Amino acid sequence: MRIIYKKKCRFIYLFGSLLMVFGMFPCMAQNDEIRTHDPSTVHFDQGKYFYFSTGNGIQAVYSSDLKNWKLGKPVFEKDKFPTWISELLKDFKGHFWAPDVIYMNGYFYLYYSCSSFGSPVSAIGVVRSKSLDSQAENYGWEDLGMVVKSGKKTDFNAIDAGLFRDTDHKYYMTYGSFHGGIGVVEIDSVSGKTKGEIKKIAGGRESDWEAAYIIKNQDDYFLFANNGLCCKGLNSTYRIVVGKSTAIFGPYLDQEQRDLTKGGGTTVLATHANIIGPGHVALMVKDGKNIGSS
Repeated sequence: MRIIYKKKCRFIYLFGSLLMVFGMFPCMAQNDEIRTHDPSTVHFDQGKYFYFSTGNGIQAVYSSDLKNWKLGKPVFEKDKFPTWISELLKDFKGHFWAPDVIYMNGYFYLYYSCSSFGSPVSAIGVVRSKSLDSQAENYGWEDLGMVVKSGKKTDFNAIDAGLFRDTDHKYYMTYGSFHGGIGVVEIDSVSGKTKGEIKKIAGGRESDWEAAYIIKNQDDYFLFANNGLCCKGLNSTYRIVVGKSTAIFGPYLDQEQRDLTKGGGTTVLATHANIIGPGHVALMVKDGKNIGSS
């Protein structure tokens, strides 16, 4: 999990030509009453921008200008979520973590996490809708079930899904938190489920890695992830690190050629000024510009 917003403020960053390895700076910010934890990728639909975040029923937020944001309708109504979740996590109360959204096969697919703090018993599920706008006629989330699950500390902990579409029109999901590290797996664009083997690309040995996200720049893949501990207020040690690879399944190496599965990782953004524990990169392309949220 990750939280990087100041009280009552959301930041959006503009990425440079080599993404964020060579600099990351705020391009816009606005004050409001919305508190966001674990923001998804921002998507445009029905004339509005949408992102989703950790919260009861999964928090939905929208804007017409990327500056002024309003709360939308949660993905799940109170206490009305897929029954398979309660069968796997007996004490789950409907507080979902770290959603991410991707558009494929004519739908928006929303991936979400179900777990409890520090537990390896977790799952990622997926729902889909033709529209993100709850006022649209084609809005409505369809449950597609569980995507991956974990049960012990040697597993890839099944939280923090990050979705990626490659230039060859294949789709992938990164996920993981501490425990077995960060994994990447191909996703079927119709079912929304995994296909093929899961490959470890960062972390492992219960080291403090989570919140992974892949971005492609020309022929190179950049894996962004978080090191450190979140959710400790002023003592949070979260920082965003990155590695580069020529293949989606790695190996991902930092600027010193250290593998991210062996402790490597070039720092992109860390605590500075009044920004404590930055984390969770995501990217949206608008008018030819790379706009990232974190």
